[in-house]
Amino acid sequence: MALLQKTVELLDLEQLTVTEPYDSEPIPNAASSRSLTVIDERRRPWTFGYRVTRRGRVLSGPHWQNFIRDNNVRVGDTVSIERNDGHGYPAEYSIEIRRNQG
Repeated sequence: MALLQKTVELLDLEQLTVTEPYDSEPIPNAASSRSLTVIDERRRPWTFGYRVTRRGRVLSGPHWQNFIRDNNVRVGDTVSIERNDGHGYPAEYSIEIRRNQG
């Protein structure tokens, strides 16, 4: 089950803001360190700025924008972050992009 999942909107290409309906579980380590490290489908690690606001959780920073560009993320795609199963991954969490087929 995804900890974070959201269909990408235009403003999310700059910084991803995840609000309540897409948000299942807090990520306490990220909240205290103000960063979240994930691994993508190509096993590349990414570290995003992470903060909790009244509106929701926000992923931002230059690595977020590089991730968007390098993975050709577009409006309508779905971003999801899950906890890894602990099998030697260099990050505790993984990120996946599901393409909008529309």
